[in-house]
Amino acid sequence: MRITEYLTKEMIAVDLKASGKEEAIAAMVDHMVAQGGVETARRDALKEKLTEREALGSTGVGGGVAIPHASGEDMEKMMVAIGKFPEGVDYKAIDGKPVELVFMIVGPARQPRAHLQLLAAIVRILRNKSLLKSIQESTDPEHIYKSLMDAER
Repeated sequence: MRITEYLTKEMIAVDLKASGKEEAIAAMVDHMVAQGGVETARRDALKEKLTEREALGSTGVGGGVAIPHASGEDMEKMMVAIGKFPEGVDYKAIDGKPVELVFMIVGPARQPRAHLQLLAAIVRILRNKSLLKSIQESTDPEHIYKSLMDAER
């Protein structure tokens, strides 16, 4: 599975700000709503589902990266969004370090396999140190998207 099947350039935000995990999640969801990926009426429910998932354990996987994810019956399609928080976020990551890069996965509960495959695809990105570094250093959504496209070929 390729991330770029579920990610558009519009779902990449490179200059988000938040002081904590809940603010970071809200900033990501608000970006998704502003770009038309999530209906305004579903904003609060999505934030709640993501926050509920975080209550089970932080999705801050270390190395400045978090992978919040949620599924629900009210979500229509699988979607990936990427958010960069240049100032860092106190995300309660497993290594205790601030999070600067967030990969968010949302989708219907009826597609658990796709959800897991997207998580695995993101983990592959994290293992590709040159690709990860390129994404971390970029301030251009188009460059990030192109880097992912190139890596997934």
